[in-house]
Amino acid sequence: MYFDQHLCLFNVKALNKEEILTKMAQMLFSNGIVKEDYLQGILQREQQYPTGLLVNATGFAIPHTDSSKVNQSQICFASLSEPVIFSGMTDQNEKIPVKFIFMLAMKQPHEQIENLQNLISLFQNEQEIKLLEQCNSVNEFIAILNNAGVK
Repeated sequence: MYFDQHLCLFNVKALNKEEILTKMAQMLFSNGIVKEDYLQGILQREQQYPTGLLVNATGFAIPHTDSSKVNQSQICFASLSEPVIFSGMTDQNEKIPVKFIFMLAMKQPHEQIENLQNLISLFQNEQEIKLLEQCNSVNEFIAILNNAGVK
């Protein structure tokens, strides 16, 4: 399971995407999940290939970087008390107010594709997203993901 480290932040306030991405990457680094250059990889990739996604009027971001910067596969989650702006995945000029961030740290490149597909299925499930909006504990979060088929 990619959430076994329980690296979750709930209702976090961040001034901008760089602040929350830094906080999440530092959390992964301090738990030995990623290498020191992971944050730099995340920020560079976000500039070139933004990860903001608007699904059913809810903003998500799925930041990730090269698997060479990862020690072990894990996903770090953050829900934001107030959205921060990310550029759109399909249109870099689109500004998306993101409420939920799923930061992927995948050791094997194929895991990234599988997880992206599973997460997008979750994002399309409006019932699960309503639960995610109210979620403020790791146990609730894991239950929502398991229920949605995301492991």
